[in-house]
Amino acid sequence: MSRSEVLAFFERYRAAFDALDGDAVADLWHSPSAISDARTDTVWLDDAPMRANHRALCAAYRKGGYHRAEFALLQHEPLGPDHAFAHLRWTLRRADGSVLQRFGTGYQLRRTAAGPKVLLCAAYEEDLEEMKRHAAQ
Repeated sequence: MSRSEVLAFFERYRAAFDALDGDAVADLWHSPSAISDARTDTVWLDDAPMRANHRALCAAYRKGGYHRAEFALLQHEPLGPDHAFAHLRWTLRRADGSVLQRFGTGYQLRRTAAGPKVLLCAAYEEDLEEMKRHAAQ
């Protein structure tokens, strides 16, 4: 999978988050797929739990004041014609431009008939609990 294809995928992925549309985000994930972060074990999810997860994440972002995301593709590694690894650095911003959160994520993408989808995701330095505490103040 080419670098340009991976960048185009993450432009769509960011647009789905910028719309805070959990279903649109979930549509960009393979079923089943896996999510992991530094605080939890890897969790494999089919479509319904993945969709619920992304709806909840978009709701948490909305409550935290999310307005838009920026990303930098730090690493792209083609893994044959139908897979790629991508390491991204995300910055989430509020409407006033202040930083809501910064974190890194590694993704394995898989080409499907509908285009690339996330097969595996490992997030690090993401702190949703801190974001929720900040939103409650």
